[in-house]
Amino acid sequence: MAGAEGIAVLTDASPADEELVRSLGADLVVPRGPGIARRILDVVPEGVDSLVDAAVIGSAAVAGAVRDGGAIVTLLGEGSRALHPAGLRRRSLRTHMVFVPDYLDDPARLNRLRSQVEAGELTLRVARVLPAEQAAEAHRLLEAGGVRGRIVLEF
Repeated sequence: MAGAEGIAVLTDASPADEELVRSLGADLVVPRGPGIARRILDVVPEGVDSLVDAAVIGSAAVAGAVRDGGAIVTLLGEGSRALHPAGLRRRSLRTHMVFVPDYLDDPARLNRLRSQVEAGELTLRVARVLPAEQAAEAHRLLEAGGVRGRIVLEF
């Protein structure tokens, strides 16, 4: 989504996924794993302007990669204490929590996403499509890990 808006994208990925994430719009790729903040700083020594923690690594673990005055966006609530540790405040880092359900009643944003998918600006990765009656199986698959893409429930 950032790439579609003209924003430079740096991401982490396993070596096996590097080609994939580049094809999805990543400009720079660093190896995934512990110590991600240091690897980002190796590529962008001044720190990145903002960081979206889509892997739910945790604000404290990635904060070192963000320049003073920058922002961290979390996609799952980490809890207010974890999201705003004292070190983030001292560095003037802004933090934002995004909850997908907050956007379900916003047709303009949802239509923008639909338009971007239809125009090929966003690529959806669907791992499996299951009937809604198999929702429990979908949860089991997600909990087991290793799912590449999203599981879609068909109603």
